[in-house]
Amino acid sequence: MSKSVEARINAEPTSGSFFAVPRPPSACAAPRRETLPAYATTSSSLTTLTYPPPSDPVFESSQLSGSARSRQAMQSHLTRRVFRALINNEPLSFSRCRRNQLLTISPARVRPSLSSLPHVQSRTLFAFNLDPRAASGEGLPTTLTSEKGLKPMTDLKRSLEDKSRAPPNNTLVNAFKLFFETRVDSPGVINSFQARLLSMTWKHLKARQEELDDNDWHNVFSVDSLERILFVFSEAQCLPESRETVLKLARYAYLELCADHGFGPNSISRPALLVYINLLAMNGNPEDARQVIINFGGQLRGAKPSPWLTVLKGFALKDDRRQLRKVTQELEKYGVKFDQASHEELVDILIAQDLFKAVQTVHECPMTGNAEPSLTAKKAVITYAILKSETAWAKPIYQSICEGPSPNQETIGVSLLWEAAQGASASSLGEKVKLWTATNSWTKDGLTIVDINNLLRYANAQENPQLATTFLSLAEQWGLAPDEQTHLLQLESAIQAGDVEGSLHILENQVDPTTLPNANLSLSNQLITMLCSSEKKDELFQQISSLLDPLFQDGVHLEPTTVAALTRMLLYRHDNEAVSQLLRPRLATYDSQGKTVIRTAVTDFILDTNEKDADAWNAYELFKLAFPETGVSVRTEIMCSFFERKRSDLAVLVFGHMRQVEDLSRRPKPDTYARCFQGLARTADATNLELVHNMLKLDLEVELTTRILNGLMLAYAACEMPEKSMNIFRQILQSDEGPSTKTIALFFKVCEKHHNGVQEAVKMMSKVKKLEIEVDRRLYSSYIEALAAQCEFDRATEAINNMQAEIGVPPTSTTIGLFYNAIPYQYWKDQVEDWARQTYPELWEHLEKMERSEHEEGQKFDGISNEVWV
Repeated sequence: MSKSVEARINAEPTSGSFFAVPRPPSACAAPRRETLPAYATTSSSLTTLTYPPPSDPVFESSQLSGSARSRQAMQSHLTRRVFRALINNEPLSFSRCRRNQLLTISPARVRPSLSSLPHVQSRTLFAFNLDPRAASGEGLPTTLTSEKGLKPMTDLKRSLEDKSRAPPNNTLVNAFKLFFETRVDSPGVINSFQARLLSMTWKHLKARQEELDDNDWHNVFSVDSLERILFVFSEAQCLPESRETVLKLARYAYLELCADHGFGPNSISRPALLVYINLLAMNGNPEDARQVIINFGGQLRGAKPSPWLTVLKGFALKDDRRQLRKVTQELEKYGVKFDQASHEELVDILIAQDLFKAVQTVHECPMTGNAEPSLTAKKAVITYAILKSETAWAKPIYQSICEGPSPNQETIGVSLLWEAAQGASASSLGEKVKLWTATNSWTKDGLTIVDINNLLRYANAQENPQLATTFLSLAEQWGLAPDEQTHLLQLESAIQAGDVEGSLHILENQVDPTTLPNANLSLSNQLITMLCSSEKKDELFQQISSLLDPLFQDGVHLEPTTVAALTRMLLYRHDNEAVSQLLRPRLATYDSQGKTVIRTAVTDFILDTNEKDADAWNAYELFKLAFPETGVSVRTEIMCSFFERKRSDLAVLVFGHMRQVEDLSRRPKPDTYARCFQGLARTADATNLELVHNMLKLDLEVELTTRILNGLMLAYAACEMPEKSMNIFRQILQSDEGPSTKTIALFFKVCEKHHNGVQEAVKMMSKVKKLEIEVDRRLYSSYIEALAAQCEFDRATEAINNMQAEIGVPPTSTTIGLFYNAIPYQYWKDQVEDWARQTYPELWEHLEKMERSEHEEGQKFDGISNEVWV
């Protein structure tokens, strides 16, 4: 054993096991813990997770009386299956109804009457059809769709990590095949964890392909199997962190298809080539996609749409203008023209995907024969630029189609929008139309509701609901009937204004809520987010549920902000089971930024001290499983929040969970230890102090900084163990870093309870003066408190009288209040009061206005403290 390890372990007497994780208190009795299967994790590393046994909170509470209910109060309301489901990110169907929550969705899309919703029988957020087996009591399958194939591949990962025996080849082959077979119809999302498992399994099977029997080889390396891999990857949503691994595995499959298996090399089919080209171009590698087209030019000739369009889109997404120009110049060499039709098609695609930089790049890209973009393309680009507040860039394009004093019948719509972008009001637009029609041979019949809709889009892009209202009045003035798009834009304007009543009115009378997601998914997200965040969210719960029904039924992707708003609403309704149903199938579909938005909603609830301890702990249990990748800083804030609740037992549990993590980057840092010791000091929790100190002794990744030792010294002093605090102080003196100003202030705190505290405090102040250490008001007040706590009335009053001379600032009412609070026993407190009345009457007069509360050692002034932060 090294000396450093031995020194840590022998630093203080140890109570209990170093490896012990504190058991929950009686109010949070620890349930029996079982280990989850390793594949049931979304984290990058396979840590061991635990979950409580299956339970039905409603059923249990109906059978528990008084004390039994209190023992169960802190247990998570999430069932075992829900926990497993949550961390696997899969939709959940229940075999039992909770509070009769599951209402069957009607197979027919019938427009609901929102006005009747408040009268619907109480329900929770989700309404799914029950599995027939659940209804008959047979239960549900333990392995869900996207779990299929993951366990054997995870077993392989573990075996490679610990150098144990890998699963049989046949098992891995079936798992690999099953993963892709189940995703042909619904590719879903490929996250980084799944991508790494697939790549690892491929390499393992590739290295052993000579050992595979014919059937196993066919299930992985046959043409059908390889093309299925490419198809699934191309259709699936590959999260940014998984793209590199997915592209590598796709390349393995592509090279295998191109290899000579007895039919000659490069016998890959056209559909497989097109899928691979699309996969490369849309995932940041259009260069390789271009080379594939060149290599297989003859085989791809005549393909519709042209794969070159895909490559151009890929370079546009990367904003690579040089390559875009190069490719368009080379196209004729390969018998392809980048003409007006191709240009217009590509512009429309990029505008639909809201990629402004790519639109700029493509619009400025030269076309075959130096042709000009079509009028349709120009109008689309101008409109899009105005909505993105990029009028300066669009100005030359606008001038190229509107050269005269007034627009023609084809450009009147874009001209109106341009004038609006220059600040024209609705009334001035009306006057301009009158002027244009008077000076031209055409009439205002050339105006359509589409032009009004574009004006509304502009107003909404500017987040100006009032402007949208005035623009809408032009429709009536020009005799134009609003269409479905107009009503959707009206709804968007109402949402921007935060007008809940107005939004619901439009939804009731003008917009079919069941078709809203298909018409405008982003607007559905905005509406739900607004309703969840409104003050009347509890009254609107039924409306929110009805809006979500078609989204959940069709498996529509929700934006992170929407999921965060729903999560926050459900947490404050204390419906953790509904939160798990919401998060489980979705968390794996978001990138790290999206997950952070959702995680913040859960964290905010945990940190809300207005919520009960039990509810905060239940939310933390959910947080722990749903967001295993969360860093130390967020977890430390959660730990400190439980210290603020005076629940050091729960705070140390949070700390213990950090200590159990395998990933070193998510283990407690010096700041975490320091804040933990400070929290233990504030709660005077001696038992858990010993436990955390033991953890520190064995944590060789954490350097014993002065800040950590300061916290340890303060904690032992607060827990009535001043001698141990003195030992820690001596350890600081012998360290390379040495003591800080806070160390000295903490030393005076220790002196308050040490048997030789008076002499130690006096000696320390003498040393401070000799060493010319700067003494501020806080440090000097700590010295006064140390003397007062030892009932050294004369020394303390002398120190206060000499304060101006010693540190250059006079005593204040706070100084007197700290003296009064620190000195024990009411007899001495009365002596302080008599002295202060005579010596500092003005300061005492100010103090008398403050409230005092009774304590074991006598009265104390409320709101006066000299707490030293480590």
